[in-house]
Amino acid sequence: MFKVKHTLFIALALAAAFALGSCKNKSKKTVDKTTPTKEVKCDCPKVKVCTTKEALARKKERCLKWQTEEARRQNPKAAAPSLNRVELYITKVNPIGVVKHYRSDNSLACREVDLNGDGLMDLFYFYDASGRIKKEVQQDSDRDGIIDIKRIFQNGVIFKELHNTDGDESTWEIEKTFNNGIITQIALRIINPPGSTRRVCEGFNYFENFDSKGRLISISWDVDCDGDMDRVRNKEGKFESDVYKNMRMDPKATYRKLKEEDTSIAP
Repeated sequence: MFKVKHTLFIALALAAAFALGSCKNKSKKTVDKTTPTKEVKCDCPKVKVCTTKEALARKKERCLKWQTEEARRQNPKAAAPSLNRVELYITKVNPIGVVKHYRSDNSLACREVDLNGDGLMDLFYFYDASGRIKKEVQQDSDRDGIIDIKRIFQNGVIFKELHNTDGDESTWEIEKTFNNGIITQIALRIINPPGSTRRVCEGFNYFENFDSKGRLISISWDVDCDGDMDRVRNKEGKFESDVYKNMRMDPKATYRKLKEEDTSIAP
């Protein structure tokens, strides 16, 4: 009896040791598979962040480029301004940075801000000749060096807000228009329904229109890219000339009434 128990105990001990060894070997193999064998190299500034040389170049040249274009809008023969770059709050302790650019007369030309401390500037402010009134704000939200949102100001008040969704700064897919800071219209480039002569228009083809209090009053849609509105939704479900005075309307346009819950929507 004692021999049987002793033999059984030894067998169980050997089985447990074998199982434990198998688990260790299995774990080791799993770690080996997931452990990287090669170090990834990238273009990085002092703060660790991966980006391309082109993205870094665009960010560094953005202020001078904007101010040069602004000067040449006033005078086509104007020379590029001379700007003095001043870095603020850029240290190893506090990597979130602010960079200012001053003209030769010490007026503020641009201000750049790094919002997340990754070493790349995310916000760019551009000022008029006095250095006191901002004329434009640009934002790069995904740190690829391409501007995703542009806000244009008139007399210090927002006038336009443009959104870039395809990575091309030469075209904008969403345009918001304001009057004294109140939204008046949202224009979008959207894909037309199947059967349309063109699926994507060159310009904006979908419009949301708002009243003087910023309340949605109508939606219009050009589905064939001819500049005429083909589908309309408004409060009354019929044509309202004062709302569409800046738009062309197709004589065959279909009109539908806005849902009640949509009439008070404002972005």
